[in-house]
Amino acid sequence: MLRIDETSKTLVAPQAGGIVTEGNPDRAELLALLAASWDAFSAELGHPSLRLVATDPTPGLDILAFDEQAGRAVVVQVTDAVAGDEVGRALAAAAQVSSWDAAALSAVHESLSATVPGDSPQVVLIAGGFDPATIATVDWLAHRHGVELSCFGVSFLRFGAERLLTVRRDFPPRDAHSPDPAAEVQQLLGDAVGVATTGGHSSPPPGV
Repeated sequence: MLRIDETSKTLVAPQAGGIVTEGNPDRAELLALLAASWDAFSAELGHPSLRLVATDPTPGLDILAFDEQAGRAVVVQVTDAVAGDEVGRALAAAAQVSSWDAAALSAVHESLSATVPGDSPQVVLIAGGFDPATIATVDWLAHRHGVELSCFGVSFLRFGAERLLTVRRDFPPRDAHSPDPAAEVQQLLGDAVGVATTGGHSSPPPGV
């Protein structure tokens, strides 16, 4: 969980305080936050080897990153809403990056000279949420057509006078033994308002 520092417009560790749910910022603010704090955010994704190389390098592409471990380009698409049509936009951006030759890749950032021209980039979708149809489409692309896709949902909380960003992985499915950030957030919300949490849902006490 990361706190949004309103002064520096970066993501930092939270301080103690009460937690309540908060509406997501618009896409422009979300994109700016991620770009300004990419190292912290990529660690929250569980992919600290992703290095930001450019934001809006070409129309239709939000963030271009480089996976240092895999030596591959990574297309990152961002939306504050439920990702309905984001899959198509992400695939179009990935196809464009795949069409770049070595000179075009290096022109965006020198680290991309380590990628293989024509190689399909990995695709990461960041959204306020994913509906079942989108997850089914992503699953079909990944398992039937070998497209390397991952989906992460982001949500926001109010932590005292500050805002927090939480990240959950919606695809590929989480390992059964892995911690569930969504459940942890629900527990925090329950602890913050002094209510019991049952089945991942909490009910506020009267008057809250």
